[in-house]
Amino acid sequence: MFKSKKNDLYLSDRPPLTPLGKLGLGITYAILITWACIVLWPIAQIIISSFNGKQGKYLILNDGFEFSLKHFDYLFNNTLYLKWMGNTLFIGIATAILTVVVISFTGYAYSRYRFKGKKASLMSIMLIQTIPTFVGITAYFTMYSIISDITPVFTRQMMLVLIYTGGGIASNTFILKGYLDSISTELDDAAKIDGCSGMQIYRLIIMPIAKPMLAITALWSFIGPFMDFLLPKVLLTTPADYTLAAGLFTLVNDIRNMNEPAFAAGGLLTAIPIVILFLVLQKQLVAGLSNGATKG
Repeated sequence: MFKSKKNDLYLSDRPPLTPLGKLGLGITYAILITWACIVLWPIAQIIISSFNGKQGKYLILNDGFEFSLKHFDYLFNNTLYLKWMGNTLFIGIATAILTVVVISFTGYAYSRYRFKGKKASLMSIMLIQTIPTFVGITAYFTMYSIISDITPVFTRQMMLVLIYTGGGIASNTFILKGYLDSISTELDDAAKIDGCSGMQIYRLIIMPIAKPMLAITALWSFIGPFMDFLLPKVLLTTPADYTLAAGLFTLVNDIRNMNEPAFAAGGLLTAIPIVILFLVLQKQLVAGLSNGATKG
């Protein structure tokens, strides 16, 4: 009977690290820890400044600490923060829903159908995507004037939704097409044999499998309005219509409204909807993968 020596028994198939390998591993961990500290330090300063009652109108990092909620109180009672949050949530949710609906159809069409001009149109929308957003500000104003004359209920916030959605369709369509191309067409053929139409194949087979990519697209589309400052600042004319980025900027760019700790508190609260959506979609990613496996 074969007996292994003690030195030949390992917990894995990999041999023990050499001294050079251990040195490389140590350097890797040192780089990762350093990078984590660089990322976490400003976040920690935002949290501390938000709850520091010793802060006045300006951020002073070495002024001691006294727990207080006065900056949040100022944010809710002396600014339009709740209005800005509502505006941003409306734009973000509408953009995410509209983007997912549109690209689910366009990605499916480019992946599964052959039509004249398919390659040329796909390359065209990708080239258009390289044009910076701010270049089209004049065109946005013109489009808004035309649409608002036809439909008086059309608002500048709705215009932002269309801009964000249109800006994300090209790249997201290209990404979703590549994802759907990896799904075997044998599933489509089997469904057609069972009598499914193209829409039924899209709804019952393709979309459950593509749910992880659609969830990622929804998250990206939702985050966009929270991060963008230029377009809301230019297109939205009244403070009550501002998004969070444009609204919070008024707390640091005007000496009359200057309150940097309240700005930090607003930035901290801004992350909450994004984190909540990420946690919700994280569950959808797992569910989408499971459904895709059972559908196959």
